[in-house]
Amino acid sequence: MNKSFSISFVLILYCSIVFAQNNINSYKYILVPKQFEFQKSEDQYQLNSLTKFLFNRAGYNVLFTNEQYPSDLAENNCLALKVVVNNNSSMLTTKLNIDLYDCNNNIVFSTKVGRSREKDFKKSYQEAIRLTFVELEKLNYKYDNNEVSTTKNEIEVKEVISTPKKVQTPKIKKEVAVKEVVLEPVSNDTISVKEKKEVQVKVLKTKNNKLLKSKEKSIAKTIEGKFIFDNWGVSTIYKKGTNYTATGGDENFEFATIYKTSKPTIFIIKWVAYKQPQLLEMDSEGNLMIDAKNSIKTFKRVN
Repeated sequence: MNKSFSISFVLILYCSIVFAQNNINSYKYILVPKQFEFQKSEDQYQLNSLTKFLFNRAGYNVLFTNEQYPSDLAENNCLALKVVVNNNSSMLTTKLNIDLYDCNNNIVFSTKVGRSREKDFKKSYQEAIRLTFVELEKLNYKYDNNEVSTTKNEIEVKEVISTPKKVQTPKIKKEVAVKEVVLEPVSNDTISVKEKKEVQVKVLKTKNNKLLKSKEKSIAKTIEGKFIFDNWGVSTIYKKGTNYTATGGDENFEFATIYKTSKPTIFIIKWVAYKQPQLLEMDSEGNLMIDAKNSIKTFKRVN
């Protein structure tokens, strides 16, 4: 009896993990807000930065909700899951768990509660959030675009009207400097409402696509440049062979080597003074974030 129950329990647990993994694999992006509902300020205790970093480390494609979205996500927000961190802490224990919501506000996955009894608030919150990721990392996330939701944010004009007797094709001209469609005034009795809306929708999509491309270019940065590295002061990262080198101090000492990964914003940094390499992430502003032992260290970009 006990043996049968144990086997059944293991099978149920295995099936639930496989089902959760398949669900998560259907989504290309994870969206992390800069401020959770229980926080008093943005990135309080560096909890949001740590959450984003831990999702990245587990292999997910992560964005802050206020970052510029890639073109496919801008067209279809159902490609992403939004992170909600729930705080059920008591007087002596910090208790957090993560819910992942889809574009229809349904919970796709919910982690177990991570608990910490640290007295320092920052250490306590960060320890609790790290414990919730034990479960997420076991899912071995890998995006499967064959299972992605096909629901898109499309603008549709659905209005049935009677066809006017005389319809005049709207004259369209191109402004070379602006490169957008402009309609010349046309009498209301010579063009249908449906045709007006269709043209307006095309103009709107054209503007949005151009704004999106221009913003993507403006935030694109390389890891090469000058940064403020603690005791080294203003230091320089430059390309050396296939990787990068960080130099600083009066004698331009090479204090770290930075290795590329498959993701353009994720790197591995190996300090000369330490044996253990660390994960390094470049944010949308070009600053560098490193997962230190107890917190996320941020090194500001100078140029």
